[in-house]
Amino acid sequence: MTTDAFHPDHLKPGDMVGPWQIVESLGTGNSGHTFKVSREGSFFTMKMAVRPAPELPKATPEETLEERQVDGRMCHEGAILLANTSHPGLPNVREVGRWPHPIKGYLYIITDHVLGEPFHEWREQTRPTVAQFVDVFIEVVHVVKRLHARGIFIRDFKSEHVIIPEDHQPVLVDLGSAWLPGASTLTVGLAPGTPYALPPECVTFIREGSWKQGARFEPGQAGDLYQLGVFLYEALAECWPFNPKLAKEELLAAIESVVPRPPHRINPEVPEALSRIALKLLEKRPEDRYESAEALLQALWDANKERSTKAWKARLGLPPEGPAPVTQDEMEERRVLQQESERRAQEAKKEKQEELSREQAFEQASALIHQMATELDAADEKAAQRKKRWRRIALVVSPLLLSLALFAAWWAWRSPADATAPAASEKGSSLMSTLSNSRPVTSVAIWLCATFSVGCPAAQVRPLPEDCPPEAVQNMERMNLFRGPHRVVIDPNQPGTEQQTGTYRPGPIVSKVVKESWTDDFLPDGTLLYGQLWTEGLKKFGQEAVLARYTEARLPDGRRIPVCFVLGTQSGLLIKHEGSKPGEARLRREEDVLPVQFWP
Repeated sequence: MTTDAFHPDHLKPGDMVGPWQIVESLGTGNSGHTFKVSREGSFFTMKMAVRPAPELPKATPEETLEERQVDGRMCHEGAILLANTSHPGLPNVREVGRWPHPIKGYLYIITDHVLGEPFHEWREQTRPTVAQFVDVFIEVVHVVKRLHARGIFIRDFKSEHVIIPEDHQPVLVDLGSAWLPGASTLTVGLAPGTPYALPPECVTFIREGSWKQGARFEPGQAGDLYQLGVFLYEALAECWPFNPKLAKEELLAAIESVVPRPPHRINPEVPEALSRIALKLLEKRPEDRYESAEALLQALWDANKERSTKAWKARLGLPPEGPAPVTQDEMEERRVLQQESERRAQEAKKEKQEELSREQAFEQASALIHQMATELDAADEKAAQRKKRWRRIALVVSPLLLSLALFAAWWAWRSPADATAPAASEKGSSLMSTLSNSRPVTSVAIWLCATFSVGCPAAQVRPLPEDCPPEAVQNMERMNLFRGPHRVVIDPNQPGTEQQTGTYRPGPIVSKVVKESWTDDFLPDGTLLYGQLWTEGLKKFGQEAVLARYTEARLPDGRRIPVCFVLGTQSGLLIKHEGSKPGEARLRREEDVLPVQFWP
């Protein structure tokens, strides 16, 4: 059959796009159309951009940007699928081309046709049990984990992009907004995405307004993990964490500051362990979520141990009477969670303001040093010129003085022997310059450091030994925490492996407990320890060392308890690694922490 269409909007069943015959339309999005096509008796999926390759001489800058974006999203998706074509969970690419013109036509991608339904339709029709859904969700997380291992971040993940085939092995589609290492960026600011699934850090980026000056949001694992949390929440509660129908400003404000209602409170049949996993994925601060997809899989594996219980055998879905009413206990729980979220947000805001203030002070001090150095250089130049001028005067005066001296000696020789001897003259003083041409700028920098405390490692005072607070000792005894060491990642925000080192600065520190086969696990994996780090003026066996005290633990369920832990050994001191500098200690990324009853 011949094809009379010249635009994707006009394609209809029976039309040909090269060797591919249109069977039916599968949907339309902002950037393209999706068709079911056939070739030699087999079915495939065709995704076609709605705009052709831009003709730069004829297009306005706005049109060029829009066309490039549409083509760019399609190219991104094709590159990602080609790079991961052998991995399960993603469709295989069969062809990439343009239609109807091979150079100026509309870009399209041909992939294997996935026989299945979008997740929300599958959930409605199948009504899976909680255990069946978790099996599907775990496979989705595995796909995300493999993409992250290749440095690919999805950035626009949602349930509509998850197709469930008959074998219940989910397939992810529509990766047009994904970030691909080495690829060109699509847009200024944020990548195209879904408003109700925006991570809070993206909302903060929008409010800061730096995108107006061309800044781009740096993607990472935390954003994809947040959107996995939106997906999990939707499946458990049959609603989104934040209502998409809210006005834009209300929606963004809710995402940024409101703690959503726990799914197990909306539907009491939802296992609480899964509900808490969803809330942890939806934490406002990226560092409070799971560290990686691997850590999320571990949490799901731990929760999966309860799959033989009645709750895991229940069908997903709200009871006939609808969402459960809000109880007094829930109100109190949400109030505590909201207060904790606001406290962390205020701490983060304060830390950011202090960091900006330090940076501004350092910039001012640097400018002052530069100005003073310039002035001193000018003064040195003037001093050198004066010294040069005195040397020239000396060259002129010295022969005259020498001549006078010779004349005096000759006159004395010619004088009679009994003549009155000339009076002894006063001892002359050497001609010396009172100017110096050496004025080190470093002395000025030292003075600035001492005066303004800017850009210089301040002297630290080691805290005195003292008893641990009784409340902390009682908590640790009740939880059996004195039985042995615990393993922590000193700073979860610094990537790397167990044996690699990181750089740590004095001041507040937040470390994360990790489970090891040889350590006791009375502190749950993922517990956060809050404390203080001292890095200067400390010695252990004659070598420079650091001291860390942890005074509070935040458990994965949100509880906070006072504790007493030290980093390293019972002495509380840990020797710095090679490469440490004043104010910057190098330590192994993972270390032991020990419970103590007495601060060393």
